[in-house]
Amino acid sequence: MIKIAIAGAPGRMGRALIQAVHNAKEGGVELTAAIHRADSSFIGMDSGEIAGIGKNGVLIVETLARVINDFDVLIDFTLIEPTLEHLEICKSNGKSIVIGTTGFNDEQKLVIADAAQSISVVFAPNMSVGVNLCLHLLRQAAQILGEESDIEIIETHHRHKLDAPSG
Repeated sequence: MIKIAIAGAPGRMGRALIQAVHNAKEGGVELTAAIHRADSSFIGMDSGEIAGIGKNGVLIVETLARVINDFDVLIDFTLIEPTLEHLEICKSNGKSIVIGTTGFNDEQKLVIADAAQSISVVFAPNMSVGVNLCLHLLRQAAQILGEESDIEIIETHHRHKLDAPSG
């Protein structure tokens, strides 16, 4: 069984991830830790209740360090600063990390690449199948159209997205 921790547990993506892990129990994964920032009113609440799946016994805590021995893989779709802090903690403790946070600059991407030399890191600017298909098709279109054409991509999100544009 792979033990999963989710950073930003009460957020939109965090709740979706909690639901996904819950629905994938048969696949050998289990939610064992849920994290959110220390000033949150969600600290101490049951993550399953927050995600709408009923009590799961995994309480939301304020720091990754507090649950460092409770997980194998951290899934982090939060913000740049906490993600980089979580990456360092995972690197120091030999934990794997999936990073879905967006907006990193080139220097920060090098920090992630460096960590990937010592721990397992999955880092993608966008995890959606549709977006990745579009990126693939855009590469093909750019090759066919050549230098004479300009391609513009417009991204939209829900109005509460903190890191728009993303990816």
